[in-house]
Amino acid sequence: MRKSLIILGILDDGDLEWLIENGSAKQLQEGDYLLKQGNQVEAMYFLLDGSLSVELEKPQARQLAEIESGEVVGEISLLDSRPSTASIRAIDESLLLEIRHDALKPKLETDLGFQARLYRSLGMFLAQRMRSTILTLGYGEDRTEEDEEEIDEIEPQLLEGIERAAKRFELMVSKVKV
Repeated sequence: MRKSLIILGILDDGDLEWLIENGSAKQLQEGDYLLKQGNQVEAMYFLLDGSLSVELEKPQARQLAEIESGEVVGEISLLDSRPSTASIRAIDESLLLEIRHDALKPKLETDLGFQARLYRSLGMFLAQRMRSTILTLGYGEDRTEEDEEEIDEIEPQLLEGIERAAKRFELMVSKVKV
């Protein structure tokens, strides 16, 4: 599931405008690093176009996942200030909306509605990720097609906001320019 759909489905229109106005476009070329394993994460990013690779460099180099347009990166750093557990590298030319912590944290401290909506959205997709991890680890190689469908199943309370979230994502893409 695209994390941005969860976030944008829960945030309101004013929140979206604030993110766009206080964020900045970040362009990556193929091979550029967005984050390096072991470094502090100073921003949250919406991937508007392109694709990224999530990679472990230590103890053994390997790719963990690919991230496509519509995903969010760096959101965990709002909850946990430890260094990045993986590196994020551009697979191809990519455009992101960068919302730096030094802008986001004061907003979270002064706008309790925004804070509640953002943290609720983080909780929702972390719960989704935990379910996915449990199903993956629990079934391993014996996973069925039904298990795969359950991993991708959308929380019923989020369904009503998906169309609104998709329109908000399109608006974000149209307003963010390099």
